[in-house]
Amino acid sequence: MIRIKIISVILLLVALNGCGTLPAWIGTSAGTYETYKTITFTKTGVDLALAANDMPTTNDVALSKITGYDCKVSRMLDEGLHAICKEIKYQYHPKLDKDK
Repeated sequence: MIRIKIISVILLLVALNGCGTLPAWIGTSAGTYETYKTITFTKTGVDLALAANDMPTTNDVALSKITGYDCKVSRMLDEGLHAICKEIKYQYHPKLDKDK
């Protein structure tokens, strides 16, 4: 089961990074390509700003929504490939925790 999750995460990362071939799919007109470049540069700028503030990037948010885990691709640099997605740990307010 863990292998399937790892393979799924790797395939998802490859799919998210495969957006470089998008202009061939969406059209060949100059206006379409300019729109694509504008969106790409804007996304890159947003991702750089988020990463500089140690916040999840747009790819991290998408991966987290799909997997249901807390995913951050930059963790791979420090902790290895297995640390990209971690289980979400909730911190409940002590007064609201009815189990205690």
